[in-house]
Amino acid sequence: MVKLIVTDLDGTLLNDEKHIPRENIEALKAAMDKGIHVSVATGRNFYSAKPYVEKLGLDVPVIFQNGAFIYQWMEDKVIYKSELKTEIAERVIETARKYKIFYILYRDFLEEKDMYIDQPYSGNFSLYLNQNRWRLNIVDDVLKYLKNKLTVAEIALVGNEEQITHALNEALDGLRNATSIVKNNTINEETFYEVFGPNASKEHSIKYLLEYFNVTPDETMYLGDSFNDIGLLKMVGYPVVMENGHSEVKQYARYITKPNNEAGVAYAVKKWALGIDE
Repeated sequence: MVKLIVTDLDGTLLNDEKHIPRENIEALKAAMDKGIHVSVATGRNFYSAKPYVEKLGLDVPVIFQNGAFIYQWMEDKVIYKSELKTEIAERVIETARKYKIFYILYRDFLEEKDMYIDQPYSGNFSLYLNQNRWRLNIVDDVLKYLKNKLTVAEIALVGNEEQITHALNEALDGLRNATSIVKNNTINEETFYEVFGPNASKEHSIKYLLEYFNVTPDETMYLGDSFNDIGLLKMVGYPVVMENGHSEVKQYARYITKPNNEAGVAYAVKKWALGIDE
C-alpha cells in the first residue's frame, strides 16, 4: 500500500514546456485527499522549483539539488544540507580549466541568482542554461566569487563523460569522502555531472522524508526518469519510470508509466497508488 508519493520534476512531473499538466495536479491532490503524503525530489534549486511546489500546495520537506538540500519553505526550515568545501570547489574548477571542461558554480542553496560562469558554452545543455538565465551570473573569473566563503552548494561539469570522470579523479584524489558525485543527465555525447558535499543524493536524503512522514521505503512510490533517480528507484517499493526515461534507468522500474508529455505521473498515481483503472 502506497503511503508516500515522491516525484521528480523535469522529465517527470513537468512536461517539456516546463508546466505541470492539470491531470498530474488533480491526481496528486486526490492522493493527498486519501491521506497519502506527497513530496518532491529534484535536481533543481529551491527558487527554480518553488513555483511547482507552490502549485501543489506542499508545506512539507522537499528534496532539492539532488539531495544536498532539504527545505520546508513555508516554515523557512532547513532540514538538511550538504555543503561543498570551497577549497575542493576550487580544485574542481582549476582541473576543469586544465582539461577545457565547461563548469558552473552554484554558490549558495538559498541565493536566488546562484549560478556563475566565466566562459561561453555551446552544446547539448544550451537549453538548460537558457531556461535558467534568470539565475545566471556571467563573470570574468568564477574563483573571485569563492573568496570569503567556506562552502558552496555545488559545482557542475558538462562535456564528454570519460573526460569529466578523469578530471574528477584527478581533482578529488584523496577527497572522495568529502564529496558526492551525481551523474544528472546525458544528452547525445555530453553528460552533466554535479559535485556536492558528502552524503548528497536523493537516496540518502529520502530517509529524512521517511522519518518525517513515518513511512517505510516499501510504502513509498518514487517517479523519475534520469540517472540521478536510480539510487532512489532501487530503494522504494513502488519505483516508477516514465516512458520518456533513459533506457538504463528503466531497468530499475517496477512500473513504466506514460511519458511526461502525457501526464504519466497522473496515470501512475491513479493506477498504482489509488487503484483507479482508466
